[in-house]
Amino acid sequence: MNRRDMILQTATSVGTLAVGLAAGTQALAADKPVATGNFSKLADTAHACVKTGLICMSHCQKELAQGNKSMAECLKSVMELVAACESLEKLALYGSAHTKDFAKVTAKICADCAKICEKHAQHMEICKACMEACKECEKACAAA
Repeated sequence: MNRRDMILQTATSVGTLAVGLAAGTQALAADKPVATGNFSKLADTAHACVKTGLICMSHCQKELAQGNKSMAECLKSVMELVAACESLEKLALYGSAHTKDFAKVTAKICADCAKICEKHAQHMEICKACMEACKECEKACAAA
């Protein structure tokens, strides 16, 4: 294989990969359940919790930047939540044998985050949405 053929083959592979990634991104961005298999509801709930958590994380960062130090605990908690729920979603989508065990840990993280969100839920809509998503994910984890 000469250099030109190798470059063309690589470009074709990269193009195919980009099309596949774009299609997957569109499916996730549509906010429609996309998971299948034994843990599909768990994966969808974890995905929704990640989305709400990322919005909450952004909110916490803005509040902290404006001097609201009460959001530091929230930011730490939601960072842990997003990390756990992203991992749980992946394990659930993969149909991993470790999904149920990881769901137990994630349920605790969700419960902790919901408890912290509750402090601000009455006066901050984003905190209320995060708290509700945490509680839904905790329920889904318990049912796994």
